[in-house]
Amino acid sequence: MKNYNMDEQVKNIKELSAYEIKTVSDIEELSARAVILEHKKTKARVFCMLADDDNKVFTIGFRTPSKDSTGVAHILEHSVLCGSKKFPAKDPFVELVKGSLNTFLNAITYPDKTVYPVASCNDKDFDNLVDVYLDAVLYPNVYTEEKIFRQEGWHYELVDEKGNPDENGDIILNGVVYNEMKGAFSSADSVLERAITKTLFKGHSYGEESGGDPDYIPSLTYEKFLDMHSKYYHPSNSYIYLYGDMDMAKKLERIDREYLDKFEYRFVDSKIENVKELENIREENFEYPITEAQSEEDATYLSWSTLVGGELDPILYMGFQILEYVLLDVPGAALRQALIDAGIGEDVYGGYANGILEPYFGVIAKNTNLDRKAEFLAVIEGTLRKLADEGLDREAIKAAMNIFEFKAREADYGSYPKGLMYGLSSFDTWLYDDDPTKHLRFEGIFKTLREETDNNYFENLIKKYLLDNKNTAIVTMVPKKGLTTKKDQELKEKLKELKATLSKEELKKIYDDTIALKKYQSEPSSEEALLKIPMLSRDDISREVKMPVYKETEVEAAGKKIPVIYSNVSTTGINYLKFVFNIDFANEEEIKHIALLREILGYIDTKKQSYSSLSTSVNLNSGGIAYSIETVTTNSNPIEHSFLFCVNAKILYGKESWLYSTVSEVLTMSKLDDKKRIKDIIAEVKSGLKDRLVSSGHMTALNRAGSYISKELLFGDLTKGISYLNFLESIDLEKDFEKIYENLLKLSKKIFNINNLLLHTICDEEGYKTAFDGIEVLAESLEKEKDNREKYVLQTEVKNEGFGTASRVNYVARFGNFVNHGFKYTGVLRVFKVLLSYDYLWNNIRVKGGAYGCSAIFGKSGNSGFVSYRDPNMANTNKIYEGIIEYAKNFTANEREMTKSVIGAISELDTPLTPAREGMKGLSAYYSKVRYEDMVQEREEVLNTCEEDIRALVPLLESVLSDKLICAIGNEDMIEKDRELFKEVKHLYKD
Repeated sequence: MKNYNMDEQVKNIKELSAYEIKTVSDIEELSARAVILEHKKTKARVFCMLADDDNKVFTIGFRTPSKDSTGVAHILEHSVLCGSKKFPAKDPFVELVKGSLNTFLNAITYPDKTVYPVASCNDKDFDNLVDVYLDAVLYPNVYTEEKIFRQEGWHYELVDEKGNPDENGDIILNGVVYNEMKGAFSSADSVLERAITKTLFKGHSYGEESGGDPDYIPSLTYEKFLDMHSKYYHPSNSYIYLYGDMDMAKKLERIDREYLDKFEYRFVDSKIENVKELENIREENFEYPITEAQSEEDATYLSWSTLVGGELDPILYMGFQILEYVLLDVPGAALRQALIDAGIGEDVYGGYANGILEPYFGVIAKNTNLDRKAEFLAVIEGTLRKLADEGLDREAIKAAMNIFEFKAREADYGSYPKGLMYGLSSFDTWLYDDDPTKHLRFEGIFKTLREETDNNYFENLIKKYLLDNKNTAIVTMVPKKGLTTKKDQELKEKLKELKATLSKEELKKIYDDTIALKKYQSEPSSEEALLKIPMLSRDDISREVKMPVYKETEVEAAGKKIPVIYSNVSTTGINYLKFVFNIDFANEEEIKHIALLREILGYIDTKKQSYSSLSTSVNLNSGGIAYSIETVTTNSNPIEHSFLFCVNAKILYGKESWLYSTVSEVLTMSKLDDKKRIKDIIAEVKSGLKDRLVSSGHMTALNRAGSYISKELLFGDLTKGISYLNFLESIDLEKDFEKIYENLLKLSKKIFNINNLLLHTICDEEGYKTAFDGIEVLAESLEKEKDNREKYVLQTEVKNEGFGTASRVNYVARFGNFVNHGFKYTGVLRVFKVLLSYDYLWNNIRVKGGAYGCSAIFGKSGNSGFVSYRDPNMANTNKIYEGIIEYAKNFTANEREMTKSVIGAISELDTPLTPAREGMKGLSAYYSKVRYEDMVQEREEVLNTCEEDIRALVPLLESVLSDKLICAIGNEDMIEKDRELFKEVKHLYKD
């Protein structure tokens, strides 16, 4: 530890009179010590993990089983963060986002628990976050301010056609969670998941929608909402988790003194009941909405799900995850492939759904027809029985185990602190009164599974749990045109009928409540309330700038000096190797084919082996090989871009020769003439892309709007956006295969040329010694011919589109570029982004408008945008974007408020990085030619931002909005209603 040793820490914890230590043990795999305690007075459960990690984590969670689908747990999760006894400001959560150095700050509702995690590397900041969160969950203002419930949950409004309050207007429903869940229920996959759990767990709390079903949310009363809090949000029903390098005894003492000691023990009946066995297999059919333009043919979902358990058995828990990987996830997975080969579905997925007391295992075939149900079930039954009798591929099982163990040891969770992920994992047992460390001790788990593999362990899992299990639900879901319009119309009629039954006095009350809520939402918190929220000062923030780590060097192979970028980073024995090929030569049509090539490589047979064998080899020998298309900034002033095709690998030191040989095989020996396999890949990719474009509709809309003027974002649209989907939808392999094949082959030869290769390696000096062992194999296999390729200039076009979908909510984006108008980037924009995202846009689009989210972006290239997420509005949201100029023009803030936003901007700049991410910053710095003085200047601009600097942004903001670029994705009726916003109105999907 940096500040103390673990033994001393445990000694100090033992001296705390308020807690009883249950167990102390080392978790060697994580280099951590676990201390499990109970608070004597309240019996609050406490789990401390002592670890040498500056990124400290705190979580408080409560068991919150759902009795119905009104979403009370979810609405409560939102609402408790809207002010509390000690911190009465209306939105302390937003104040913390704006004004803390948090590395994670959120709250999450699960089917049976609600958790409130925070993380920070700054000790003072960490204490502040813990204090605000504990006060929020234990002393929320929901008891004294009903408007919080109405704002975050649901409420009636009387409005005119434009959404303005009108005493004679129509009644509508609004609310943040209400609109969030309308968006969630607009995803066919989410609708199916809900249908499965509703069928499988009928009569149990897991059969209800803890997030809230929009059809049931309006039946939740304020009284039941308060009852939920008073019953479950008590220390006696709490789970408190602390992780990292901190004075743990001091933190525990403070939590007791300030909070826990104020409560007495109370029995809370929150136990999650055991799931009753089903008397027989349940079968249900549901509908989901599609647009008028979509076909109902080949659009049905077939699913089979069976209860298997294993949540409290770490061997079974991991065993089922590995079995899922072998049966459904890995390329060539046996069960998945059997269904694809039978022509049942364009995509097959599913697996082990854990994180609840009674996990289930499911298989889903997507984009098929209802008349294939019997065959679907027969293929599952026949394949599983055959695998159980004849045996699974032992090498495939070992490979799957290797990849899971590699990930466990690597502990790279991207932007999420690893301590957070350990804590969330602990709830998988802790919530059910079991040891929270069970799933964290992975060495023994993998050792047992390896030993048992040859004893038919996985085959026995299939026999015991998946075959002849009556605890099964067979759920089908068929498409229905106009279902969204029908539901919206039914709701309108229902509200119209409601209005007709109300007296003038009752209508007047709804109108008065609408006005009162709008007034409440418009009034800022008092200065006195805001001052109570603890925050750092600018002096608490380091002015030091850390340059990305990289060194330019080279390696000679096949008579050619290959450029190498080396990032010397401690990676605990892992070498992150990236093979970079420039594709600036490609035109629009070629770019789309290169994107398709990215999907194919590694998932198709080579001249040496099947893609299934290739996948097994990759998983046995590495942490994975992935293929990506990326954009890099190639000059920081002025901004330019290059487009790259990359092979990304992670291996343990000593595996380099295998890697170079494998990459050589994939890049130069893949059978690109395998028509059937390419057809399957295209169908699967198309299916997944359709879902992603809607579920991440905010990013889809923003990137599409940007593609109208930005070559960088046009490239993104061509490789992963709407243009790429249109390309995939246009392919007719029966007619076009020869042309597709010729293009893929020609582009492969052009891209995979030794003269077009750059290597990036992230490892320490020990790893660098062997980093290029075996590179000759790759170098010799690549094309050698030099060609004078020129950079192709992509052609942008302003379209301003509205894309209709079956969604019940919208994603509205505006875009522009200030560099094109002669303005330069400044660090002040980072502060303004915080102000926009969590003040002006937040208050107008989320708080008043009812959208689930909103954000702003300002890039160094001048690319700027504003976007809403799961938004019930469209034209009104666009008006709010237009008001940004007035907001900046009239902006005033005291020093404390400015400091808050400065801290929020620095928090984003100083996000802790995993070794891999730290190394990747080196490659970005190499391309962008970023200078130390540029980084210092930006940080100083952020730290010194004052209110005058914000007002000075007005001309820049005017230039962004003057580009008048807009794109929206959402409800097809609303798109049509507001079609004057767009040049073109069209359907997102062609089929």
